[in-house]
Amino acid sequence: MLGSQGIYTKDGVDYVDTFSPIAKMTTVKTLLSVAAAKEWGIHQLEISNAFLNGDLKEEIYMKLPPGYSMKKGGVLPENAVLRLQKSLYGVKQASRQWYLKFSSTLQGLNFRKSHADHTLFIRKTGKVYIALLVYVDDIVIAGNDDEAIDQI
Repeated sequence: MLGSQGIYTKDGVDYVDTFSPIAKMTTVKTLLSVAAAKEWGIHQLEISNAFLNGDLKEEIYMKLPPGYSMKKGGVLPENAVLRLQKSLYGVKQASRQWYLKFSSTLQGLNFRKSHADHTLFIRKTGKVYIALLVYVDDIVIAGNDDEAIDQI
């Protein structure tokens, strides 16, 4: 697995913000209780390689991993580095950048972010109600219309 060595980065120089919200246990319990009481379907999923999808604001460079070679037999300078285009495991802001992109995507799908817990997103369309809760890269979705949930 390719990863960055975030231990060599400096706060305020290589990154500014690293915080990403994590679902509150009271929110998790409340969502599951409401879903059970209303007999809603509950779905769980995990986003594979979630942190690789975050967009970086900062310019981040890293050394080439051992054994890396260019396509088509090109030759690289001895101390060549890579500029990251996307977030990578080991980059301190990876979790935050993933959350920001995922949150923006959900809001583009007409989900509203809860003011009480920023990891809870709610969408009500007519009589269809869907609640989506994010815990890092794990997601719980509950709602009264399984077909609408499958379309997300």
